[in-house]
Amino acid sequence: MAKVDFKINKKLEILVEERYFNSNIQDITEEYIAISIPSSAGEYVPLAKGSMIDVLYYEEENLFKFKAFVIGRKFENIPILLISHPKEIQKIQRRKYVRVPIISTAKYINVKNQPRTTPSSINPSEYKKAILIDLSGGGMRIKVHDDIKPNDYLLVSLTINEEEIPIVGQAMRIIKDDDGRFICGLSLNFLDNLTREKIIKYIFQLMREQMKKI
Repeated sequence: MAKVDFKINKKLEILVEERYFNSNIQDITEEYIAISIPSSAGEYVPLAKGSMIDVLYYEEENLFKFKAFVIGRKFENIPILLISHPKEIQKIQRRKYVRVPIISTAKYINVKNQPRTTPSSINPSEYKKAILIDLSGGGMRIKVHDDIKPNDYLLVSLTINEEEIPIVGQAMRIIKDDDGRFICGLSLNFLDNLTREKIIKYIFQLMREQMKKI
């Protein structure tokens, strides 16, 4: 079992009926962990004594998942929920550039040695189909039909939470698969901070959805 040093004010997320509710640690004793009442967008989740809950605990670059029982409530300036200490804890890497597998459609155009190409200058009909295989804050892998050359720059259009986001990546690793298509590992060296944060936020969203199935 992973060892966790629980600390006051650290963030928690409670999974209830496929939804995550925000909370934080208010107090720690030998008998229980006291947390703020879990809430999401102003909505508080009712949890009865004896309920078993799934908990995510954030600590620096790591994310921990465990199960706990609701053992009571108390009031100290704010309502507080008392949960049991976990018997088993699962550690999940949460590095900034953690890579998440994902199969999704995308489109791209090979801009060769012009990484500063603006999406508005591209005719939509010039884009070709691609399959996104995985994604991180620092890179991605896509599968394409064209023979991409090392160091070529690809302008890739991804759909993230219904928003179309153009990303320029440099081809670093290229492998031909059994179907005759090419798997390209792209490095996102020209990504602006705002777009990178959108990608990282989306990756955490995918991780949380995948953890529901664990």
